[in-house]
Amino acid sequence: MRKLNVLICSLILFVSSASYAQSDKYVDAMKENLQKLSDNFNENLQPVTAQFERIAQAEKNQWLPYYYAAYYTALQTYIKPDNAKSDGILDKAQTMLDEALKLHPDSSECMVVQGFIHVGRIMVDPMSRGAEYSQLAGAAFQKSIALNPSNPRGYYMRGVTVLNTPDFYGGGKIPAKPILTMAMEKYEAFKPSSPLSPNWGKDRCKKQLDACQ
Repeated sequence: MRKLNVLICSLILFVSSASYAQSDKYVDAMKENLQKLSDNFNENLQPVTAQFERIAQAEKNQWLPYYYAAYYTALQTYIKPDNAKSDGILDKAQTMLDEALKLHPDSSECMVVQGFIHVGRIMVDPMSRGAEYSQLAGAAFQKSIALNPSNPRGYYMRGVTVLNTPDFYGGGKIPAKPILTMAMEKYEAFKPSSPLSPNWGKDRCKKQLDACQ
């Protein structure tokens, strides 16, 4: 009986150690990839995006790798627009985001990326898509704010969308300024819940707010 108890304890320790090591490996891989973006943010986002996808495949119960893969995939259509390719890239981003939402439903951060993808759809063909996807994007950003009023990215992306909407549709600098001002206030107070948590947008928000002056 004693030998059996020792064996069970050993197995528990082994499994716990393996899980801990796997967790450490995941955290290190995520930190390394996020550091690459911080140190060398440029037009070539594909390598880091592909790495987030690999991490997601290895850590299927973690939502953040899918989230970052979705965001940085969609961001490629903003940095280097190509209308012939953008929809395919955004489809891929949506697939990654759907996986993140399965693991983390009602996520304020995921709703920001959902709106971000919708805005990317508008950019492909503003005339035919503007009305439909503007509503979808606005609803996503509003849901992000409702889910977490402390998250600055919902306000930031909503403000940017309003800023870039034509004046005769209710957009422009005047209506965008208070939203972006609120976003900056939220950024000043925001503290990410972990080193891996989303923490992007503050510098870009400041530039967009400056453009409203």
